[in-house]
Amino acid sequence: MDSAPVTLVFVAWNDRAHLTRALDAAVATGWPVVVVDNASSDGTAEYVRLRVPEAQLVAADRNLGFAGGVNAGLHESHTPWAVILNPDIVLTRHAVQRMLDAGMAGADIGAVGAQLVGADGAPQPTYSLRRFPTLGTWAADLLLLDHLWPDNPASRHYLATDLDRSRDQDVEQPAAACLLIRRTAFDAVGGFDTRFHPAWFEDVDFCQRLRGAGWRIRYVANAEVSHEGGVAMRALGLGSFATIWYRNLLRYVGKHGTWPARLLIRPLIVAGMLLRAALSLLRRRPADARAYLKVIPLAFEA
Repeated sequence: MDSAPVTLVFVAWNDRAHLTRALDAAVATGWPVVVVDNASSDGTAEYVRLRVPEAQLVAADRNLGFAGGVNAGLHESHTPWAVILNPDIVLTRHAVQRMLDAGMAGADIGAVGAQLVGADGAPQPTYSLRRFPTLGTWAADLLLLDHLWPDNPASRHYLATDLDRSRDQDVEQPAAACLLIRRTAFDAVGGFDTRFHPAWFEDVDFCQRLRGAGWRIRYVANAEVSHEGGVAMRALGLGSFATIWYRNLLRYVGKHGTWPARLLIRPLIVAGMLLRAALSLLRRRPADARAYLKVIPLAFEA
């Protein structure tokens, strides 16, 4: 493994169905593959162990979360680069090589993102590339402004709709669903923050810390990888997803937000959940309303 330039690291939790295709493609690249299984109950670890012996399995005894899984996977690899991957990513050797070429073009490049495309081959621009969120981003989302006015300036800035995605460029936040990371940069910032458990915002935090430490992050337009998207959210259901998402949003704001963001994010969450609950009731979706209302107590936690 040490002689390879890159290791492909999957973090999985009850993702056996998706890993079937993803691992076939990853193994076909010829580069080492590590699968971190976060104590899945669907036979993921057994599948990897028996059906994909080429991959190194790290079978955790508990759900480490995405951040913990990434850290565990990189601990088991010893290559100068690693690609962290969601199980719904199907990549090619060409795409990874393009990312490697871009990363090795500068000693200060700490990470490289790919262009994600759907099963139909169409780009997924809002998945592939975003800027760091701001108070305006959260206000537009929580107060449903981006539903009434999708092209509002705050959402447009966050989703980076002004950027030409056909061009390689320095960026703030590429998708961690497929992210090439320089090991020295990973070690320099202390890896992923496992407090963002089990998922969401750990990748935003990581990219922000990379940039804050002086590392550049590149986006490579013609490094195309197939991506389904939304798998974890569907598996959890709205209630669990919303609680996890907003708890980690609060953690992220506490760590990186400006003082106005830290002051206003909690009342914005309360207002946003009440709006969503009211709309859910109007649409005769009481279960959704209950899920949103359960988020409100998070705004009053210390």
